[in-house]
Amino acid sequence: MFARTSTVLTIGVATLGLLATTAGAAPTYAVIATVPVGLTPMQVAVAPSGAVTYATNSGANSVSVIDTATNAVTATVPVGGGPTGIAVTPNGARVFVVNTADRSVSVIDTATNTVAATIPVGEFALAVAVSADGAHAYVTNGVESTVFVIDTATNTVTATVPVGAFPIQLATNGTHVYVTNSSDNTVTVIDTATTSVVDTIPVASHPSAVTATNDRAYVRSGAEMSVIDATTNTVTATFGVDGTMGGAAVTADGHTLYVVDSEGGAVTVFDPGTNAEVTSLAVGDSAGGVAVSADGAKAYATSQNDNTIATLTRAPGDATPPR
Repeated sequence: MFARTSTVLTIGVATLGLLATTAGAAPTYAVIATVPVGLTPMQVAVAPSGAVTYATNSGANSVSVIDTATNAVTATVPVGGGPTGIAVTPNGARVFVVNTADRSVSVIDTATNTVAATIPVGEFALAVAVSADGAHAYVTNGVESTVFVIDTATNTVTATVPVGAFPIQLATNGTHVYVTNSSDNTVTVIDTATTSVVDTIPVASHPSAVTATNDRAYVRSGAEMSVIDATTNTVTATFGVDGTMGGAAVTADGHTLYVVDSEGGAVTVFDPGTNAEVTSLAVGDSAGGVAVSADGAKAYATSQNDNTIATLTRAPGDATPPR
């Protein structure tokens, strides 16, 4: 079912897929390598520098630290029970990990790859995203239909924001948080400056994955993607996607959208300028979620049964900006 661009994944038994992208007339894509990781990685996040990727291993209660230059795991960090959501602060100093089984968030110090703090949160906490200024982390709590707001300086919960019924995933951009409410078919928009709900947007049934730039948010509801104008908070387009489950991630420049086809074990690439499918790439059995690097040069996708990372490259091509 279950990217600033946030990362979103489905729950399952896992593989990570790394998708390398470059800018430049029709890009071509290929799988070039696989990297072993821990048992059941759920979500993945990329350090702002692009040098390191972090993956939650739900089946091993750990986080894999991956060197993106060598495609090798360089450390494994023990965290709480059933880790799922993961996000890195803009300065790369901390990684926030949601431990769904423990109803907690582990805070990893990236300098030492150790847990520096553990923060209690609510029941069925699943996803986390960090604000553009790094001051706050936001965690969905499905059973309580809220979002917990964490002060990243003190590692304490400073606010609880009521949202729609059974929030699953969320994404941040420069000014707002977008929360998918799976049981009432809406997206809640939270202003990060005031920590208040500023809009509720109807979308298709059972929204799950969400990813955002400063101009648009993309919300997956099964086999349909809704495009939300970030200025008007209205759905301006919808288009079909492969499969019914899996994550989504859009590059910060808005030129490339990746959508996971969990059932097909693939990542589908879309052109946000036309909302047309560009290609589909196999990344392993029961694919899960996807994240992109800050510069858009690489993307990382998880699958659920191979416990590896598939590395994909994109040959240079013209990136068409959204219209």
